[in-house]
Amino acid sequence: MAVMARWIRTLTLLLLLLWATHPGSLSGASPGAKAPKPGSRKARQAADDAAAAAVFTGPIQRFAITFVPAELNKLRDNPRSPVSCSVTVGTQRFEKVLVHVKGSAGSTRSVDDNPALTLNFDKLVPGQRFNGLDKIHLNNSVQDPSLLSEQLGRHLYEKVGIPTARATQALVTFDGRDLGPYVLKEGYNRNFLRRHYPDPTGNFYDGGFIRDIDQDLDRDSGDGPLDYKDLQKLRDAASLGDLRRRETALLAILDVDRFITECALQALLVDWDGYGHNRNNYRIYFEPRTGKAVFQPHGMDQLLGNIGKDLELPGGGLLARQLFDVPAFRDRFYAEIDRLLKGVFTAEVLDAHFKQVGARLNPMIQALPQDQREWRSEAIHAFQDRAFRRIEIAKARLESQPKPIRFEVGGVTALARWQPRYQRGQVKIETAKLDGIDTLYIQAQAPDSVASFRAMIRLPIGKYEVRGRLRTRGIQPAPDQRYPGGAAFRLSGGDHVRLFTGDTGWTEFVHPFQIHDPRDIEMVAEIRAHAGEAWFDLKSLQLKMVP
Repeated sequence: MAVMARWIRTLTLLLLLLWATHPGSLSGASPGAKAPKPGSRKARQAADDAAAAAVFTGPIQRFAITFVPAELNKLRDNPRSPVSCSVTVGTQRFEKVLVHVKGSAGSTRSVDDNPALTLNFDKLVPGQRFNGLDKIHLNNSVQDPSLLSEQLGRHLYEKVGIPTARATQALVTFDGRDLGPYVLKEGYNRNFLRRHYPDPTGNFYDGGFIRDIDQDLDRDSGDGPLDYKDLQKLRDAASLGDLRRRETALLAILDVDRFITECALQALLVDWDGYGHNRNNYRIYFEPRTGKAVFQPHGMDQLLGNIGKDLELPGGGLLARQLFDVPAFRDRFYAEIDRLLKGVFTAEVLDAHFKQVGARLNPMIQALPQDQREWRSEAIHAFQDRAFRRIEIAKARLESQPKPIRFEVGGVTALARWQPRYQRGQVKIETAKLDGIDTLYIQAQAPDSVASFRAMIRLPIGKYEVRGRLRTRGIQPAPDQRYPGGAAFRLSGGDHVRLFTGDTGWTEFVHPFQIHDPRDIEMVAEIRAHAGEAWFDLKSLQLKMVP
């Protein structure tokens, strides 16, 4: 541990030298900025930043947390109430550090198990820092045995310019018990804001456990009055009924670009527990300079679970639902996913990241007892494999997404990308030519057969009609409780306008419908028959927007 402490001191000196010779390289200041005056507040902050950077790039360290018996008993009685402890990291020892148990439904463990912990170094001793950090979390990572999820999420968010907490691994000893590997994260507080925003005095809200912006959220920091007027403005903008007014209002109060990017990255990483899908694990900062809300993720220990998941529009958080009702924002969501798959969430980026993390993590893993070493190594390899596989799956899912359509009243577009779907019975379903015409062909070859061709399309509010031509031969209808039998065109979940049975020559049909809110519509060309066949003229299937 003494070697680690010397390494950190050396790296800190090197980083301070970098600050002096290349001002701004550590904090984003302009290249011409002057180095801070020795002993000044900025100089101390620069030293803290350099020391903190060393924690997240240097050797993995062990935290030994000890208590006097009375304090430990207090923590047992009330795990969420902070108590005093001592913390030793290498040659450094910190007294009067406040500690409490953290975690939500899936990660909370008792004090006598392997609890997740929050440590505050400066609450009882003003100015006390662990390598420049006044608040850290030690996560038990029970939902991420690979210990990689938080780091990967943070790395990718950093690449797209969304502030989030730095992470690394640590070893933890708690009151003499070796708890093994943990994930170390920096805390969200004023110092975090100072590193990422020109003015750190704005309101910084904690989303809490499954709470939304329609509630008065807890404020972590902020110099203004706690009247929630900023949150109310955000709610009001999201609640406007007129979509054009809502779009304008949200652009004025929300950093829409970063919000859409965050939602897109959450979809790629299958972050089901973030704001977009579960209104959980998030922070909101209202930047004084712009007056806009910036969302940032928190708690990313469950990434890449269901890697086969579709790239769905976020529908969990109120703001996400209301924002993506606006057609322009929906289009930008999928465009952003496409951009991320080409330059951020790529095999090259992941490979470089995992190699860098592995160089620091592997020595710790190899030093574990054999049984722990084996299952940790398996978890690491499994997580990395899921990450690479998700890239390819996401590309395929994006390609199959319905493409946004925009046209003026009277505009016409051909319906394409039809996919066959078998439902029951025995059918033949294929694209085929009939008299030189390209068709969607379905034949019922056994009683009570149901099959269809389907196409998804994303439409804005408006009135529409689908036109096409249909031909049948020997259709014997097979009705069920929901739909009458025959050959027909309809919208998924809706009724047909006209049924075709028996023998018909080429016959035109018109199916009118109206969209009251922007959404994906599934078109259905189907038969429900005991016998017979139907042909849908592929070229004739067109969608028109009507007055």
